[in-house]
Amino acid sequence: QDSCGSPHWSCSFLFVMSAGCRLTQLFHQYVQQTRAQNSFSSIISKRLTFLSSAENLKRGSFQFPLHQSDCHAFAMAQEGQTVHGGVIATVVEDATTMHICANDARSRKAVTTDMNLTYVGVGKVGRTLQIDTKILKIGGVMGVAEAEVTDITSGKLIAVGRHSMMFVGEDGSALKFAQSLNSVFDV
Repeated sequence: QDSCGSPHWSCSFLFVMSAGCRLTQLFHQYVQQTRAQNSFSSIISKRLTFLSSAENLKRGSFQFPLHQSDCHAFAMAQEGQTVHGGVIATVVEDATTMHICANDARSRKAVTTDMNLTYVGVGKVGRTLQIDTKILKIGGVMGVAEAEVTDITSGKLIAVGRHSMMFVGEDGSALKFAQSLNSVFDV
């Protein structure tokens, strides 16, 4: 169980969500909303697993298994099929977004104002990434978090990043489910 009293779970175990932890609630919301909206992050949300939060929601942990569909277009099988950096960036952005919004006392939505990632290794197909997030600052207007991405098999650091967001919307808006109209690409 995590520090919020919830078992480790991914989207296939939504029914066990604990209402006691904002990060758990936002993860549940993220999975539902990315699917309903056919969002860019829907591919990520199908595999991202929220593991735990600690230190009064100041730290969070997620895992993400890397698949063949995450490969860089020029990845060769004999080179270990490296994962596209954009996949890692999206995982970091989604995890830190949930973590920042979970720490806003007013439960508002937020938009990215700055994000940077430094890649110090490569993700390989068949491996699982550990994404550890940490809140650096939550203010009345902005929130900042950082993330470390490691390969859980090798223990090697893959990337480090920092994500800044500006809070927008009404109080409580981060926890409201807002299903959009169907995508124009849906038939």
